[in-house]
Amino acid sequence: MELNPQELERIIRKIKRCLALSQSANENEAATAMRHAQALMREHRLTEVDVRLSDVGEVESSASRPTRRPIWDRNLSGVVAAVFGCNTLRFKHWCKTTNRVVERATFVGVTPAQHVALYAYEALLAKVTLARKEYAAGVRAGHHRSAYSPETAADHFAVAWVSSVHRKLHALVPRGESDPLLEQASQGRSLVAVEAQDKALIEQYLSDKEVGKARKSSAIELDLNAQIAGMLAGSKVDLNAGIATGGQDLRITARGQA
Repeated sequence: MELNPQELERIIRKIKRCLALSQSANENEAATAMRHAQALMREHRLTEVDVRLSDVGEVESSASRPTRRPIWDRNLSGVVAAVFGCNTLRFKHWCKTTNRVVERATFVGVTPAQHVALYAYEALLAKVTLARKEYAAGVRAGHHRSAYSPETAADHFAVAWVSSVHRKLHALVPRGESDPLLEQASQGRSLVAVEAQDKALIEQYLSDKEVGKARKSSAIELDLNAQIAGMLAGSKVDLNAGIATGGQDLRITARGQA
């Protein structure tokens, strides 16, 4: 008999609890829990991979564009996804609200990574969009020199802004084996093994979905003034990390802002 999604989710939660108990220091308790988990998997024809795959999910950004997202926006979703161990996809669909095709960023990861990545992306997207708009206005007003149009110079500014924030974001996320939070999350396994497993799960999750190949971006010659301004502006973004029970909480502010 085929299970409905709600019943399947309930059974998988039960199997996960048993698998967690199978790590107990009490050998009898651990063995009993593992036998129970295996019995449930046999009964419902599930494997450990099926159970682990249930942790993989995708979330899409509320922000959208009626045309292809600009390179600085795509760069931002790419670096955020890489930092938090996710994949990012360009999601094009018909929007009933605007009655047109729009593109959004989608993040696929092992829960809660995709949710943390989405939060970071949307918070940073709002800031780089505002910073880019202000820089374009400065070029129009003659406050910033540029051989390019205000919009193009502002794009170059935004590309550099994202690059600057990328380094800060990467430094924010713990990578050392001795980090207690990482050690707890990996349950004693090496960081490389954890990341490799998550990557394999994401790839398996995406294997039966239609995912197009990413286009190669052509090299562009950036406006040096815009690049320097973007790097400086990006360096002023403060990234403060906190860990909350059951997930991660990332607070992103710009200096001088609440």
